[in-house]
Amino acid sequence: MKILIVAGPFVSLREPYNGGTEAFIIEHANQLVKLGHDVDVIAKDADEKNLFQVIAFPESPLSMKDDSYRPVTEEKGQQNFQSLQYGIFDVSVYDVIHYNSYIPEIYAIGALFNKPAVLTLHLPPTERFVLMYKFFIKHAPVTPIAISNRMSQQWQKALGRDLEVVLNGIPLERWKVQPKNAQGYLLWSGRIAKEKNIEAAINLANHLKQPLKIVGAIFDNAYFNDSVKPHLNENIKYIAHVTQQKLGDLVAGASAFLATATWEEPFGLSTAEMLASGLPVVGFNTAIPPELRHERVSIAVDSNNWEDLVAPLGAVKSVNPEECRTFAASFDVTKTAEAYVNVYKRAVQERRNS
Repeated sequence: MKILIVAGPFVSLREPYNGGTEAFIIEHANQLVKLGHDVDVIAKDADEKNLFQVIAFPESPLSMKDDSYRPVTEEKGQQNFQSLQYGIFDVSVYDVIHYNSYIPEIYAIGALFNKPAVLTLHLPPTERFVLMYKFFIKHAPVTPIAISNRMSQQWQKALGRDLEVVLNGIPLERWKVQPKNAQGYLLWSGRIAKEKNIEAAINLANHLKQPLKIVGAIFDNAYFNDSVKPHLNENIKYIAHVTQQKLGDLVAGASAFLATATWEEPFGLSTAEMLASGLPVVGFNTAIPPELRHERVSIAVDSNNWEDLVAPLGAVKSVNPEECRTFAASFDVTKTAEAYVNVYKRAVQERRNS
């Protein structure tokens, strides 16, 4: 099949990734190529090692800033200019379009195409996303897909229809199993923002007198400066945003991974990646969806109290890295890509029959 994956014309797919959606797009597109498909991705750029082709829409050489009728910054004006180029892009050569974008203009334009489409719902429903996706589904031949049962339930209520689930996946070969280090530091990785609840990890580490390493991009500077930075010292360290290879290296010195988000994680790629590296995971139910929970290697507690993580941390000290890897193998990206190919084929056939 010839497949077009839409991230967004100003979305970078270079490492370190901005979030889980970018990581999904990269690994999914590469796996589709390995399965024999021809894949293009609309994005700003991507690392050269990838197997797919990037379709980039250029910025205008002219200024797109507007201080008059509908004021916009230069950046926003250029983004609008790039997004509108999708409307004159030739999609006729593709069998199916797979949308993974958060850009309203993309869906307004995509609704004009008479082309089988698949829409992956990566984030929980908000008023903005619900309106955007309802509009798209009403006007385009699109199949919406949820990335977990949790997301399926939330979006079924928002969209008023049943949703198929295709679990996210990770490339197991990229995450090497690290030796067990029961006396190592605690590891936390993710977006630095309030809903990720880094304070819980910091409080837990201080209580246990155990070192903690924090990894991730700072999305909320005020939160970082107020709730994270004052606690940094020789035991509580911020490592900054790193590539997947560097994150894998950090696993070698860790004893456990902490998943402390207070919002309901749509899937939790970090949890799967750490498990694939042989590192047990301990966290809150909100941070670890049911599919990623395991009584020995990925323990979730039904609270958002850091004190409730003390006992599970003690329990995972006996876990063998291979146990973590075996469980993580359930989330091999090959299975994800194969499931999507079935969705693509069905979408194409349904369009032909309509």
